Amino acid sequence: MRGQVHEICQAVTVLRDARHIVSAPLPADASAALSVSGLSGDDYDNVSFSVRRGEVIGLTGATTSGRTSVAEAIAGLKAQRRGTVEVDGRALPPCDVPAALANGVGCVPKDQHREGLVLSQSVAENASMTIARTLGRFGIASPAKKNAFGHRMIAALGIKTQGPEHVVSGLSGGNRQKVVMARALATDPDMLVLIDPTAGVDVKSKEALLGVVERVREEGKAVLVVSGELDDLRTCDRVLVMFRGAIAAEFPVGWQDHELIASVEGVSLHEA
Repeated sequence: MRGQVHEICQAVTVLRDARHIVSAPLPADASAALSVSGLSGDDYDNVSFSVRRGEVIGLTGATTSGRTSVAEAIAGLKAQRRGTVEVDGRALPPCDVPAALANGVGCVPKDQHREGLVLSQSVAENASMTIARTLGRFGIASPAKKNAFGHRMIAALGIKTQGPEHVVSGLSGGNRQKVVMARALATDPDMLVLIDPTAGVDVKSKEALLGVVERVREEGKAVLVVSGELDDLRTCDRVLVMFRGAIAAEFPVGWQDHELIASVEGVSLHEA
């Protein structure tokens, strides 16, 4: 059915429980932006899946399911033991963040303090960290160029701050997470990997962060949302459930909360 939708439709509207979830155009090019094949690591084994352009895929499971490790391998934050990660058909070297960035992967990491932010630096410095080389000669960007970029990101993501020079440590948790999202978007990635993107943020910040997912989808980019939060997964085109290091189930749009939760817990509601 999904293949037929891509063949004959230009746009799709998703309804769930008689409630409008999302309306979005289908991408003209539905080729795979991300291909994961036989990926194995410390807490996961033989994981394979793909994400097409303009598609948002959820990856969920218990905290011990291996979902976070898979996402970190895709983003170059952690090495896998076996298997390959390809972006637009190009194989990425293991545990190589610069290579992942250069090949179009943007990431919101799970540990924003250790991997996502430098708390002693400004909003502009954090947001432009991944593109500093492109903002100035010899890889050195002037404060003016960093601040100009910071202003754009503040406006685009609704970051509540005194300005681009404001130190990140003075921001609320939700606004810090928006700065992390700004850094992930700075390189204009083709593949966006979001690990627990709304954890610990307020409702308004959550809505803003998930709104970014919709904008990225509409631009024809691919998104992998890795989360245990049901709200993060509701607008995904498909949700893959990991259990004990393997993909155990796949749910299309329209899944029911109790079914997804049961699958996460390793329970099948359809067993005789």
